[in-house]
Amino acid sequence: MKGLNRQEGNLFIDNVSLEEIAKKFGTPAYVYSASKFKENLNNYLSAVGENDKICYSVKSNSNIHILSMLSELGSGFDVVSGNELKKCLKAGAKPENIVFSGVGKTKEEINLALKENIFSINIESGEELDRIIGITKELGIKANCIIRVNPDISAKSHPYIQTGLRTSKFGVLKEAVEPLAKKASQAGVVNIIGIASHIGSQIFDKNLILENLNLLIELTNQLTDLGHQISYLDLGGGLGIRYKEEEEILPNQIIKQVLSILRPLKLNLILEPGRTISGNTGVLICKVEYLKKTSELNFAIIDSGMNDLLRPSLYHAWHHISVVEDNTEDKLPYKVVGPVCESGDTFGEGRMLNINENSILAIHDTGAYGQVMSSNYNSRLRPPEILVEESEIKIIRRRETFDDLLIQEKDV
Repeated sequence: MKGLNRQEGNLFIDNVSLEEIAKKFGTPAYVYSASKFKENLNNYLSAVGENDKICYSVKSNSNIHILSMLSELGSGFDVVSGNELKKCLKAGAKPENIVFSGVGKTKEEINLALKENIFSINIESGEELDRIIGITKELGIKANCIIRVNPDISAKSHPYIQTGLRTSKFGVLKEAVEPLAKKASQAGVVNIIGIASHIGSQIFDKNLILENLNLLIELTNQLTDLGHQISYLDLGGGLGIRYKEEEEILPNQIIKQVLSILRPLKLNLILEPGRTISGNTGVLICKVEYLKKTSELNFAIIDSGMNDLLRPSLYHAWHHISVVEDNTEDKLPYKVVGPVCESGDTFGEGRMLNINENSILAIHDTGAYGQVMSSNYNSRLRPPEILVEESEIKIIRRRETFDDLLIQEKDV
């Protein structure tokens, strides 16, 4: 079976029991399904043509073993830092399948991207274009770039994950696209090969995607009339996954509709999916340390905290919580909380769970923005990452040790 499933009442990832993993490797721990990663990526790759690019958003889950697996399957990559770029290259990614986004690229990061000859640096401001022009002249090379436009479109999601509003730091306003392209052309060292826009995450309305597409086509026509050779439209990522009861947009359906519009225009497509490839591949398993019952609430205090999984504290995000092993306990409503010394260290409230102290829980859909956002707050050790493929278990990131916490604080 692929991904998370129940067998004889107990929770499994593929064909491996999460209870077995907890006993063998301890908790908390991130556990991923390799087969689910492959299935999710194939939902994209099977829908596009040879010249289109699916560039997995590395920030959603940047473990190098996962990047290597996705690269071998034919994925490209969307990076937002120099170290993400280095990780992709080390994982075997082809430079011609990498795009570099982000508003604050340093001189060193741009230099690296140019020397590695990646597919595109996505320009986010006029100031960044000036920096790219200066560095390309110093290196004596040309840069292929895509202009990222801010479309002033709301993704209708949490404010922190909306990136396409006029007040957002991302991209340039549409009225600035033509002057930027003109400056690039006059510099003689920057080729504008496409237009990009990413409106945010957790998108469930396909009309927002089509509205964004229409804007990019309009801008492409303007630049083409001025002599620019535009061959790619980058629609970013952002399709939502079902954390609770959301109705997902199937990638192959929206891609089919988008390509039916682009093909007559002789334009190729770039997509930068992250969450829809990694999100539902994994769980965070944890152990109940205490059941604390007060006159107001039943607390289930677990051994995992907001330092391990930040989304519920940061976004008030919902993650389904399941009991891993079958048991005969009565179901009661619990507020599931962690040990971190913050009132915001909460994973869910009013969750009906049949648990006792030492029960193992699984927090669902933590393959994206889980481990990558973890920290050592309260001097806590970050959990390991475990990749399961059918019945094979691989440790792809070991559990941190106390010595790891001290290593950078010791005298040189």
